[in-house]
Amino acid sequence: MTDIKVEIRNGEQTAQGLRFRPGEQLSGTVHIIPSANLNCRHVWARLEWHTEGRGDRDVGRVAEIDLYNGRLGSGVPAYYDFSVILPDSPWSYSGHYINIIWRVVASIDLRMKRDPQAEARFILAPEGR
Repeated sequence: MTDIKVEIRNGEQTAQGLRFRPGEQLSGTVHIIPSANLNCRHVWARLEWHTEGRGDRDVGRVAEIDLYNGRLGSGVPAYYDFSVILPDSPWSYSGHYINIIWRVVASIDLRMKRDPQAEARFILAPEGR
């Protein structure tokens, strides 16, 4: 069991969650505490959106950042910073039939094992939305 967490550092705190405007920079840190020694092929931070609700599920990957590759020591905390400029669309949306969800997904790419991952969701919307 590996403890992995995504922390987003900037943005505007709203009642619905952390909000960013299109074109803004999103910055954060991936925190990892392995429970065993790991030889990871990559530590990824991915900026993605997806739809939830009725109908087909759509997914978009906007950015993929390779944060690290190599050995992660058992019980040794590791921290990897990332930043990305957010696109103009699609905006976050929460409706009766469909939702558009934005998130940063961090994962550790391990050979022949299930990849541990974590996510942090946020809202992408212009001022006044």
